[in-house]
Amino acid sequence: MTVYFAHTLEKLGEIADRLRQGGMPDVAYQCTKGISEEERTELEERLQITLPASLSELLKRCGSLHLLWCLPQQCVVVDETECSYKGSPDLEQEPNSLDDITGEFGWNHEEISYFTSYGENIDSAADKQRYLILNYNGAGDPILLDRGTSATEPAVFCYEHELDRFTLLAENLPAYIETMLTLHGLWLWDWSNVSDEHGIQPNSPPLQLWQRWLNMFCTMKLEDAQSLETLIQYTTMHGVDHPAVLQAFQAYDPKDIFLAWEQRIQRSPAQFATWAFFIGETAGIGAADWVRSLWKPDMDTTTQAWNSSASKNIHAKRAFVSTRAYLSARCLPEQEGLTSVYNDLMQHTAQDGKLEGYTVSGQLQHFHSPQVIDWMRDKVNHPVDGWAVLFAYSRPTAEQVIEWLSSSELHQKIATEALDIIIQRDLLPGLEADVWARISNLLHASLQLMMLKKDKRRIEAVLEQLSHLELR
Repeated sequence: MTVYFAHTLEKLGEIADRLRQGGMPDVAYQCTKGISEEERTELEERLQITLPASLSELLKRCGSLHLLWCLPQQCVVVDETECSYKGSPDLEQEPNSLDDITGEFGWNHEEISYFTSYGENIDSAADKQRYLILNYNGAGDPILLDRGTSATEPAVFCYEHELDRFTLLAENLPAYIETMLTLHGLWLWDWSNVSDEHGIQPNSPPLQLWQRWLNMFCTMKLEDAQSLETLIQYTTMHGVDHPAVLQAFQAYDPKDIFLAWEQRIQRSPAQFATWAFFIGETAGIGAADWVRSLWKPDMDTTTQAWNSSASKNIHAKRAFVSTRAYLSARCLPEQEGLTSVYNDLMQHTAQDGKLEGYTVSGQLQHFHSPQVIDWMRDKVNHPVDGWAVLFAYSRPTAEQVIEWLSSSELHQKIATEALDIIIQRDLLPGLEADVWARISNLLHASLQLMMLKKDKRRIEAVLEQLSHLELR
């Protein structure tokens, strides 16, 4: 057992290194030394039991371990190995995919304690000592050793508090750890599709997909993407945050890039928002006609089906509207895209005829256009937060900042909060010293007029930040 767990800890360190080297953006791995005999004795005395054999051996090797990783933004875990996008006679068959993925695995000897499920009436000491908490996942659900299955090698469960349900993860602790090693610490919010009466099944189709996908993720390099298809496959894994990825797309015709992504939409419409993001970032004007079609009632059948499904869920409907606005900013001439979004916003104002700041910001901040600031000037209202975000991301000119700081109290508040965002997120334009001096003077004048402490504090914070910038 000791040798086994020594190998386990070695493999976990290798997994963390492999994920980092493969391009996983956020990988955290911490492993502490094993607990002493005295600490183990104290733990057993506190629990009033003898620790299960495997748990005792594990803690001797490592008192606590934490492995956490996150996939790149806009990453899609989808199985395309059996798909032929060109001339496939079976386009209606959707590829296998996995959602709600994160990486989370570990244990902590300090959190080992007893667990009683909520609302359960327990009388006997045996029942009170049945479930031993090994750790918690990110949702706050405990990972449990069920001593009711065995005192020496108990089964491992997860208690899902939202469903008030125990899900079997493995028949014993070594099997659980071996499964997590195989899956590289994968955590799903719903294990029901990949588990049976024996626990998680790594050979189930979705988890086989995960293992194939992850192996490709860790081994495929950008320089290996020598065709548009392989470049797109690389992008679905690693995203487009790195400038080298966007540069690689410049070798291809924007229309061809769009058509390649459109095939993914047809195969997996549930991932519409993600495919749309990739289209906006890589195809641009090549997708202009398709984006125009999204504004028409008779949009193509695939998108229409997605939008029809989304209309039944208010959050999904808002996501579609926001995605369409983003695509209009990225793929249409600026004035055409702005006009389409302006008209749609004005058709969907609140009952009092007002626009809500965050709603407007969610659709217009993608344009990064000072034109937006002029358009919204007579439409702003309280609360100011959403309007301030939009102001900040619309790349205001010095003249616009000065104009708003010289205007009504509402416009001053929006411009001041926007300046705070601009400074914090390093969006400052290059301005002459006299312009900054004029802005500072206007902020000082506004400070004298504001009545609420929170408004005064915001102005003071911006002035302090500006003074630091002037000293650089």
